Amino acid sequence: MPSSLDPIEALETALLPALARPPCLVAFSGGRDSSAVLAAAVRLARREGLPLPVALTRRWPAYPDTDEAEWQELVIRHLGVTDWEPLDFEENDVIGPTCSPSLRRIGVLWPPLAHSWPPMFAKAQGGSFVTGEGGDEVFGDRRCVWLRRALWPNPTKRVVARAALSLAPRPVRRIAGKRRLEREFPTPWLLPRARERLYRTLAEDDAREPLRWGASMRWHLRQRSVAVGSHNFRLLAAESDVVLHEPLLDPGFLGALSSRAQWLGFPGRTRAMQAIFGSLLPEEVLARQTKAYTTSTVFGPWTRKFVREWTGSGVDTTLVDQEALRRTWAAADIPVATLLLVQHSWLALSGVEPAHEKA
Repeated sequence: MPSSLDPIEALETALLPALARPPCLVAFSGGRDSSAVLAAAVRLARREGLPLPVALTRRWPAYPDTDEAEWQELVIRHLGVTDWEPLDFEENDVIGPTCSPSLRRIGVLWPPLAHSWPPMFAKAQGGSFVTGEGGDEVFGDRRCVWLRRALWPNPTKRVVARAALSLAPRPVRRIAGKRRLEREFPTPWLLPRARERLYRTLAEDDAREPLRWGASMRWHLRQRSVAVGSHNFRLLAAESDVVLHEPLLDPGFLGALSSRAQWLGFPGRTRAMQAIFGSLLPEEVLARQTKAYTTSTVFGPWTRKFVREWTGSGVDTTLVDQEALRRTWAAADIPVATLLLVQHSWLALSGVEPAHEKA
């Protein structure tokens, strides 16, 4: 996996096939990951004389907490991008008008909001679509990063504790991981046996993460959530004759990062962004600490009406406690972890039999 290429060179190598198959659309939110990918694509296209990519931005005007216009405009001005296409949606509800056509046609997919992407892919008909997917995982807190942070001057008790845990034997990390999941990610809608199996399986998977940064990245790419998600997005894109590209998850880019990061990785996301993309983006973007979330768009009136009127049918009662799920859905904040249950029960009660399932 290690590579002699500079990370930006490796990223450009991953982007070149997308730019060579126009129209090339880049999903651009204004966040650090999509901004970095757009910046690299724009610079490469200009240097190689290829058609410039189109920055495609989803917006939800009715949800002001999702607004990132200030950050988007800052990046667009800095890059000198002239082809920017904001795409306004009224909602992003998992069973609403945006998602339901794909959900009815295909069935439940991971991730549940994959069904909101076909209108975006249709804009790139016959061309390429590029996303910044994977940035949170690639530049986030890997197991080895806690060790590197513990070497900083005056590390906090939390950092020291996490660093010590990262060196602990796998059984210890598995037990600690299971306790953390039970504490931080409650799932009261699951029956006790199903809940125990879920936490045990997730904790065991996490405990297998290698310590070395490069090996950790290879491990991450093999995780079912990553592999299945990428697979499904590619299939949805292919329905519009579009080739999907996720350059931040490209093995060549990760190999170049591995060589740059060496054994313990980067000391933090901001340091990593500054080291790699410092020549492409303004410092205020690279050091940005805020992030807009679109969760409010997901639980729209269609989902809230459905869960309010839900009769208890359409779920696997060997796994799900119907009454506990009803209480969970009655709360003001519907857990994101139940989105697949919303879609599954909605489909079952609608009597729709999808033509095919895609994982």
